[in-house]
Amino acid sequence: MGFAEPLALLFGALYGVLIAFYLWERWRRRVAVPSLLLWEAVRDDTLRARRLRPDLLFVLQVLLLGCLIAGLAQPYRRGTEGAAATARRILVIDTSASMQAQESGGTRFAQAQRDALARLRAFGGADEVMLISAGASPEVVVPFTRDRAAIEQALGALQPVDAGADHAVAHAFTESARQRSDLPTTVDVFTDIPRAQLPAALRERTTVYQVGESDDNLGVEGLQIYQGRFQDYRDARAYVRVENFAHREGHGVLTVRLEGEIVKRSGFTIPARDSKGFLFHEFPGPGRVTAQLEVRDALAVDNVAHGWIRPLHPLRVLFVSRPSPLVSELQDLAAAVPALRLRVTGPEEYREEQARQADIVIFHRLVPGALPATNALYVHPPPENALFPVEGDAVNVEVLDWDAQHAALQPLRPLASLPLQRVRIVTRPPWSRTLLWSRTPEREFALALAGQHDGHRVACITFDLEAERLLSSDSINLFLFFMNLLAWLAPEQADATVTTTGEVYPLGQLPGQPLRVRDPRGVTQTLPPTQQAIELPLAGEYRISFDGTSRTVLTNFFDPVESDIGRASKEPPVAVTQRAGAARSAPRAQPPPAGGYRPWLYACAAALFLLEWAAARWIRPGSTE
Repeated sequence: MGFAEPLALLFGALYGVLIAFYLWERWRRRVAVPSLLLWEAVRDDTLRARRLRPDLLFVLQVLLLGCLIAGLAQPYRRGTEGAAATARRILVIDTSASMQAQESGGTRFAQAQRDALARLRAFGGADEVMLISAGASPEVVVPFTRDRAAIEQALGALQPVDAGADHAVAHAFTESARQRSDLPTTVDVFTDIPRAQLPAALRERTTVYQVGESDDNLGVEGLQIYQGRFQDYRDARAYVRVENFAHREGHGVLTVRLEGEIVKRSGFTIPARDSKGFLFHEFPGPGRVTAQLEVRDALAVDNVAHGWIRPLHPLRVLFVSRPSPLVSELQDLAAAVPALRLRVTGPEEYREEQARQADIVIFHRLVPGALPATNALYVHPPPENALFPVEGDAVNVEVLDWDAQHAALQPLRPLASLPLQRVRIVTRPPWSRTLLWSRTPEREFALALAGQHDGHRVACITFDLEAERLLSSDSINLFLFFMNLLAWLAPEQADATVTTTGEVYPLGQLPGQPLRVRDPRGVTQTLPPTQQAIELPLAGEYRISFDGTSRTVLTNFFDPVESDIGRASKEPPVAVTQRAGAARSAPRAQPPPAGGYRPWLYACAAALFLLEWAAARWIRPGSTE
């Protein structure tokens, strides 16, 4: 038995005040009488009147005061959840991908769970415990509580993810909880990372329980599909990089599949701490490419990677121009590229309905008054136009610089080439971005622009492609720029998106929300309509369903830090006790212990008060006055 507020027992001094008041009421007054004959028989009673003679009212008042004082002291039974907390404990368990590695006694994560459970059961019954998972997005799984069953249940439900761990954020959580605590706080971290490799701030304030010793692991650390915008599956290539993280030679078989069917199998031997690349081609069709290692190692999550070969989607191009050599060049280009479907029309025959049926409209030397409701490319705009106001002309200029970060220029080499013969100097619209530029002695000006306008992609080439002979061998860089610009104007909609674990996938403005997401483990969740993105902590296939349709997202685990599971050293845990945080200097009021007796004591006090009131009204004790 104990008291949460023992100082409240000092109110027991009120019993003396109660007795004093009771004697004061019983005190006899001196009264002058003519004779004492009639009082001699009660002489002894007069003496006893000055003594304490408890009656029913006095007993009820004593009990009432006792219940009130006991309620303020908050009695509780020791060893129960109602005990006042004496310390706070924080358990941090690593849920990163390397914790899935197999050891002799099971996975590292299973060992960490057992160690954490043993540590939890060693805590005092009155200690408050918090559980934090340290994964790609650390979170407080269970806030401070004395409910051991809740902690054990949450600990058993935790699972490692297929991504790295952000221990710095997990430490920020523990430090924030420590600073807000007015009790001594300990932090226990269960991880496979050696103490010396943890952040310095985390090492100094925590007790680290390290698990894992094996370094036996080979992993797929890269799968790249090479397929241009205008290439079909027959031209696609897949490059796979396999790395050996062990300190001894590794052997195995790499199998590449397309939609589950084996395309090729390659046996390999990789020296210790080395890597090897594999190139695959001649795929029989489009679809999902899976590269899988057939090895016996400790970590399975990095043995599989996914890619996607796109089916060929034709690009419909409407070319609006008067007869010119450029028309013939584009027709020759369309005949050589099956994915490019070209239709040519003159300015007088052009209609808005034609533009709606095309993916891109190219206007050569003209800018119509009504902009098309589709993506558009303007080549060498005329002097009089409202979209790209012309300030002047230039001849024989060179490309001096370019925006290498733009998607239309990223895969290209430097675009320096022969001088451009005829160039318009235009005013750059505010919605556009300069792709290529040059300068005259007076000013700098754009050679190519691109941007979003009225919900569509728009680009402008200020020089005349007709004069540059687009298909000439001397204009190969210019030709590649033109093809990349077409690909940017009408990007191909892939049937699947390929990304890496730990990333955040934007959902965008999708119809038919709320969405249903099925993760690689087969768990389906429904997202609220307001959610615009999802985290991808697992490797494999995510299926996003909405409005009767679905979208596929393939995630790969490419993290050489997590795949390198070998641990050069294993340190025993060194206990570190943290003092109370800043709140220690200004103690906060503690809530009453759960499961205490205070409510019952106050209820008894209320009942005694009513009983005492009734007794005072209906019971009239005899008077000796």
